[in-house]
Amino acid sequence: MEKIGFALEVEDLSKSYSTGWRKPLKLALDGLSFSLPQGRIMGLLGPNGAGKTTTLKIIMDFLRPDRGRVLIMGKDWRDPGNRCLLGFLPEQPYYHLYQTPRKTLSFFGKLLGMDDRQIELRISFLLELVGLGELKDLSLHRFSKGMLQRLGIAQALLNQPELLILDEPSSGLDPVGKAEMRTLLQEIQAQGTAILLSSHQLSEVEEICDHLCIIDKGRQVAQGSLEELLGEGDEYEIVLEKNPALDEATMRMHGARLEDESRLIFPRSRLDSMLRELIGGGAKILEAKPRRITLEEFFLSRVGSGREGEGK
Repeated sequence: MEKIGFALEVEDLSKSYSTGWRKPLKLALDGLSFSLPQGRIMGLLGPNGAGKTTTLKIIMDFLRPDRGRVLIMGKDWRDPGNRCLLGFLPEQPYYHLYQTPRKTLSFFGKLLGMDDRQIELRISFLLELVGLGELKDLSLHRFSKGMLQRLGIAQALLNQPELLILDEPSSGLDPVGKAEMRTLLQEIQAQGTAILLSSHQLSEVEEICDHLCIIDKGRQVAQGSLEELLGEGDEYEIVLEKNPALDEATMRMHGARLEDESRLIFPRSRLDSMLRELIGGGAKILEAKPRRITLEEFFLSRVGSGREGEGK
């Protein structure tokens, strides 16, 4: 059996914060562990205060944990020589708005120790990749939020990282900008880069990511591929062209409910009896299939009714 390689391994991370003089410590992470396979996109999810931001800061070595470690491509994350394996886009990147994309990326390239020839070639490629090739000499103060996010992606990819860390990459984007960001991240993944994406937008994560890690109160409560976590549940779905208008008593007897005028949901165990009832009532059935739960349903089943969003 082929051994799965991991771009990122988080092992037993714990982190506490001081809350004031003579006050008890606040536990932000409590033995958190998860792993991201190479070449995959993982969504890091959790309610307010779950520990997402603390986790990202530790991975980036902005914070030191009380306990635990992080491996990036199997290497210790604290070794400065391994930082070249990482690219990072914070939730709110800041730039000198009087600069241009080309000058901004050139500055970051020099910080990375790249030579002038490398920088020029890499800038040309990346600005084309993120759709800013024709705007390389335009002042950043004329850029929209979406354009600045694209520039941030380019900055994070300058050193050709094997792991890309993104904190709310679609924050503040309009629907068109979000769709463009999804396409861009999928193109980056296709080139072999693993991506860890922290977001509070569940629908976006469901469309972009192929793996999930859900954390709550500093602990991992679910991890795996989308297919594993959101696979077939205990319900069936029938799509109807003609609804026989089942009475309430019949619906209750079968544990059925209408999602809309054409979709009937009911327990898997009632499939045979439900089909007999529908066909006998003259229904025209277009499709019958196991129902996959939504990411929102799965998320709430793991963390309760806590609101998803940012926090330590």
